[in-house]
Amino acid sequence: MKRRGKIITGLVTLFSAVTLAACSSTNKDTDLITMKGDTITVSDFYNEIKNTSSAKQSMLSLVLTRVFEDQYGDKVSDDKVTESYNKTASSYGSSFSSALAAAGLTEESYKQQIRTTMLVEYAVEQAAKKELTDENYKSAYENYHPETTAQVIKLDDEEAANSTLSEVKADGADFAAIAKEKTTEADSKYEYTFDSADTTLPTDVMNAAFELDEGGISEVISVVDPSTYSTNYYIVKTTKKTEKDSDWKTYKKSLKKIIMAQYENDTNFQNQVIAAALEKANVKIKDDAFADILSEYASSSSSSSADSTTAADSTTAADTTTEAESE
Repeated sequence: MKRRGKIITGLVTLFSAVTLAACSSTNKDTDLITMKGDTITVSDFYNEIKNTSSAKQSMLSLVLTRVFEDQYGDKVSDDKVTESYNKTASSYGSSFSSALAAAGLTEESYKQQIRTTMLVEYAVEQAAKKELTDENYKSAYENYHPETTAQVIKLDDEEAANSTLSEVKADGADFAAIAKEKTTEADSKYEYTFDSADTTLPTDVMNAAFELDEGGISEVISVVDPSTYSTNYYIVKTTKKTEKDSDWKTYKKSLKKIIMAQYENDTNFQNQVIAAALEKANVKIKDDAFADILSEYASSSSSSSADSTTAADSTTAADTTTEAESE
């Protein structure tokens, strides 16, 4: 997936959803297993598994796949799905097949999982574009910091970080030389230029640079890597700051990135978009065993009717942009 967080937790059980789909498309009296004095039918099997948490997750995946395929199916190409699949396969190397098997997935079911995720991402992206209003641009501008240049030392040991901090703060210390020597960043990279919309450095590191005066050096900043859960330690020296223009339109491109990321990464907003798609599809639960599988989307919809209306509008005018965006 992209930078945003997991959109649909139920998608991880997409493979199991195939079982439910097979049950629904097969005569309920069809024999699955026969034995001396007894028979297990499709109906027996369905009634046995339908109350399990995995079956509920699987049904949710199946519903979302059908709904988003119907409403946005032409927005995601097979080539994009294959590209994403191959990228993941490449990252796993020779262990990819066993990783798929361990997750209960096949190549086909995993590609379907990728496709459904992309369809939902597309819907969320289109809904987020509807939020590109002058009001939101101006709001983003209030907290926006223009281009800043900083030298950054990244370390993976707290003791080493504290020792390095003392070294760079000593009289006559050459921060750049120390950074180049000690940073653990690839290729010893230590100089960065960024604004508030940039995602190259952790947010806490960028904020520290924004708050410093030119020539200022931060304290040690600890940041937990969200992918590895390991802690990295940063020391920042701000070397150049750009004065902020009074006209927000000067930074419109960057502000757009900030607004889009804000909405695309908002779980509640994502759920509102999904709720709107479900409502448009007129989804009705007919079996009490699955009565609550859409509850999180119903609560998201009712918690903010105004936002839900925006999301609903996006399902019928997904490619429409606001006047503010088209300027």
